[in-house]
Amino acid sequence: MTTTDFNHRHQRYADPETLQVSLIIPARDGSASLNTTVREAYAFLSKHYPNSFEIILVPNNSVPNNSPLLKDPTQQVAEQLAASIPEVQVIPHLPPLPPGKGAALRTGFLASRGKWIFFTDADLPYDLEFFCRAADHLQSGTDLVTGNRRLAESHFNIPVDLLKLAYRRHCLGLAYNRLVRCFLPIRTTDTQAGIKAFSRRLATQAFERQICPGFLFDLEVFLTAMGFGYRQVELPVTLYLNSEKSTVRIVRECAMVAIWLTRITWKYLRKGYKN
Repeated sequence: MTTTDFNHRHQRYADPETLQVSLIIPARDGSASLNTTVREAYAFLSKHYPNSFEIILVPNNSVPNNSPLLKDPTQQVAEQLAASIPEVQVIPHLPPLPPGKGAALRTGFLASRGKWIFFTDADLPYDLEFFCRAADHLQSGTDLVTGNRRLAESHFNIPVDLLKLAYRRHCLGLAYNRLVRCFLPIRTTDTQAGIKAFSRRLATQAFERQICPGFLFDLEVFLTAMGFGYRQVELPVTLYLNSEKSTVRIVRECAMVAIWLTRITWKYLRKGYKN
């Protein structure tokens, strides 16, 4: 299977809406903070959506099919959480499915039952209060609510030793956003914030059109919402930054941007994100 082959013909998107919220959390590389993240999310969702939510954990370490899953720390932690919290289910994202954050989110969505689809990162860098405000917009008919770290009302909590690295990452993010907007009619100044809320109909349309298995899938979400005329809202966020990506990882991601931005732009020009 290639990275662009998601075998859509054999997948089911229109699952019954039997719950209000499905929170999808892709996780990889052990995800040391996953236990804390899930327990905080469980407490939050239990308060706001009692008996009407699920938390879907998607281990995304891309271990071979013949590898013992118990050797995967992410899988272990996720299974332990599912054993102790009934609302948690584990949906591993494994080969031959293509690796990547976007592909893992799709795997989680295919198993979901919620009317609303929430997403956040495994290290829970954002204040979950975002979802309270997002729910108000979804309830009133908005289909896409995204966090925007570059709004004036957003707040960052960063340790002093990460300030320089975080600032460089911030500048790189601004450059990336300008590049995206040179090729695509996306208005937001922050496409990649790791906290979003979708209506089920938008999620269905976006994942049906997905070609990028990695982090640029966010662009496909924005393009699908625009192509179908769905309402979009962006909200300020509170970000807690306790670690930053390595330079090597950033360089590798820049190479992927060149490849996938070209492919997504080509699909957009061919009207691939419209009805």
